[in-house]
Amino acid sequence: MTADWGVLSRPGVLALAGRAARRIADGYEDSLTIEYEDARQEAVIILATKPDMVRECLDDPALGLGVLYHRLVLDLMDRVKTEARHRVRHTSYEAACDAAERGRV
Repeated sequence: MTADWGVLSRPGVLALAGRAARRIADGYEDSLTIEYEDARQEAVIILATKPDMVRECLDDPALGLGVLYHRLVLDLMDRVKTEARHRVRHTSYEAACDAAERGRV
């Protein structure tokens, strides 16, 4: 996966990443909790790794920032859901220790 960080300098792109991150961070239930800064970082990475999508939207007046925002929110939501699924399957170190200790007693 190649990143083109140059697309982030196009007008409105970084602000769009912030708006999408705010929507994800503020707008979903507890199982999908993500901090704003983490969501913004993910949004920036998505934009940089999908430069063709950014250029397509910004170069076509019929698409523009609105379609780019919509696509970014969908991609960001997919990442957050995937992370939440992995988190649910993961047993924390503390929980594993507690379970092991209960098994010994």
